[in-house]
Amino acid sequence: GALAGTFNRMTQQLRDFITTLEGRVAERTRNLELAGEVGRTVSQVRALDVMLKEAAELIRKQFDLYYVQVYLVDASQTNLILQSGTGTVGAELVGRSHRLPLTTASINGRAAIEKKSVVISNTTESPTFKPNPLLPDTRSEMAVPLLIGERVVGVLDMQSEHGGSLSADILPAFEALAGQLAIAIQNATFLAETEQARAEV
Repeated sequence: GALAGTFNRMTQQLRDFITTLEGRVAERTRNLELAGEVGRTVSQVRALDVMLKEAAELIRKQFDLYYVQVYLVDASQTNLILQSGTGTVGAELVGRSHRLPLTTASINGRAAIEKKSVVISNTTESPTFKPNPLLPDTRSEMAVPLLIGERVVGVLDMQSEHGGSLSADILPAFEALAGQLAIAIQNATFLAETEQARAEV
């Protein structure tokens, strides 16, 4: 009887585990599909400022996030310059020419220097998280470097009002999206340089 009871409990635990695993696979597949959709959309836009603004808003909307911003590395390779942010907060920060030093003091700087994504799943439990007074409801944050090969061109930063919603589970989707965004940035930059050269000629 004890053996039968133990076996039944193990069977139920296994069923629960399979159901959870199937749910996680379905969610990850959905996130990758959303990332692909956003990537296809931004690759069609040519002007860099327009493309980054649309990309940030699309990512925020598609993944139901609190705030999304895109930093680009400046020519001197010493600062991250905010190029786009969603909502009134983003407009205010861009208007102020908001920048971060390219150091590990911020999660965006750290992502750029280490060339690795930084995830703070729960900001209330993180000793390294530095709150922004303009974004008081941030409960989880993720900074993903925008890489062209080994060269960092910027950082995609996403914030959620829900603790745990930005985690390692969703990271593959955002890293795939960041790769597409980096290529779109490179293409838009090349286009702007070509048009400028043509105008000079």
